[in-house]
Amino acid sequence: MMRKNDYDIVVIGGGAQGTAFLSAVYHFIRTQPISHYLKIGVIDKKENMGCGHVYNNDYPWIIMNTPTTDLSIMKNDPFDFFKWVELNKNELSLLNDNLEFVPRSVFGLYLKEKYHFFKKELIKYSITVEDIFDQANDILYQNKENEITISLASGKSIKTSYVLFATGPNLPQDHYHLKEYRNYIHNPFPTINNLVDLPKNSNIAIIGSNLTAIDITITLSHLGHNGKIYMTSRNGKLPEVKGKYLKSYTPKNVLYDNFEKIFHAKGTDLNLMDLTRLIRKELKIHGFNWRDYFFDKKSKPECMIDFEQRVEEARNGPSPFNIILGMIPEIAKTWRLVSSDQIELFMTNFYRNVHQKHGAIPLINAEKILSLLQKEQLILKGNLNHIKHNNNNNFSITFENSNDNIICDYIINATGPNRSICSNESKPPFTTPCANGFIKEIKIGGTIIDTKSGMILRNDGKFENRLRAIGHNAEGSHPFINNFAWILESTNEVAESLINEVIHGKK
Repeated sequence: MMRKNDYDIVVIGGGAQGTAFLSAVYHFIRTQPISHYLKIGVIDKKENMGCGHVYNNDYPWIIMNTPTTDLSIMKNDPFDFFKWVELNKNELSLLNDNLEFVPRSVFGLYLKEKYHFFKKELIKYSITVEDIFDQANDILYQNKENEITISLASGKSIKTSYVLFATGPNLPQDHYHLKEYRNYIHNPFPTINNLVDLPKNSNIAIIGSNLTAIDITITLSHLGHNGKIYMTSRNGKLPEVKGKYLKSYTPKNVLYDNFEKIFHAKGTDLNLMDLTRLIRKELKIHGFNWRDYFFDKKSKPECMIDFEQRVEEARNGPSPFNIILGMIPEIAKTWRLVSSDQIELFMTNFYRNVHQKHGAIPLINAEKILSLLQKEQLILKGNLNHIKHNNNNNFSITFENSNDNIICDYIINATGPNRSICSNESKPPFTTPCANGFIKEIKIGGTIIDTKSGMILRNDGKFENRLRAIGHNAEGSHPFINNFAWILESTNEVAESLINEVIHGKK
């Protein structure tokens, strides 16, 4: 096969999702040897190759929220990461020698090692992977000539036949327009760089109350912060807690095979009610009403007692999270059968409630948060309304239906990633693809793809064959794409489709 361009495939993003793609190519090509020489380019900063921004160097108490036994990058060995940690534990900065929940940076070291392993092994199968230490600025697509030009921050440009977006989660939105102020921290990670110099006696408000907010709070505590910490959000609630006895309950009803049968019987895409019926039956087995489980009106915002009870339950036995743990893989696979309008309805109206259960806190972190709440150093606040920067360089925070406003010296954004790529002002490297209508999103943000090939849906309803996406770049089709096992599984399908496309030269 003659190569017209510099690369057959360019992967934008060399982090966990880019590494997952190389893993998928490696596992596929071992069973499907090729006679062609292929060249893959991976664009990212040198320090991010393999691990990305999220899993780079940081404090050891910033731990993974998923146990080591569920984080393998190797398709046929689910315990590869766990065995790697055991083998290297004497050289790793583990928190209290905990082998179950390890620091993010440890997972990053593992990913880096595997990234270089895949590069080395793929050469044996006529596939060269080349690191491009740069940043993609824009993508110029010339359909007739089968050529894509990627302009780089360095001023250079490269040509490729296919682009795979694997950029990972975007930075959060600046909902309260605070970026111009020095005492506002828009992106706290890595905390080892961005939180270390905060005055110990300052009052700090965190926007958000989910996993990122938990990590920030724990970091401030470890750094000896003695001022007040306010965790503010719309619902004022903390996530579910992963129990000491963490083991998924095998579902009896919530199974992909069951959803697939409904899909074929209907002859059309599933809706949320189709999912809810089986989820309701599953929860009933464990004595839960599905509405109360996900939308508990008895649980009050800012209530420490609720969280205290969840921590105690998690200390002494399996927690209700084990039910969710069993259902997650089955529902993740099922999203491909759900219509995009129903995915959008879920993300708009229900994702926040479900994420409180799905994005659970490891017990080790939950106990630290509970201790801070009990000492009243951490204060949980719901019904967040507005944040205003004052002339004396602090912030006033107001809450709906309350006169209990607070004044803070610093604000830290922990609202989670911004899913939008094209809404409002599109940013590199999506500027031109968005302007040309090559990327369609659900209304609240999230690219829609063909889940088996990764091809991105265009505004005209056709799939863009030469622009593909995996992981967080496909969030409009995968609401639970932050599940690493599902990222790996879905990426395997995309890699197989893309490599076959390149080999056979389909136009």
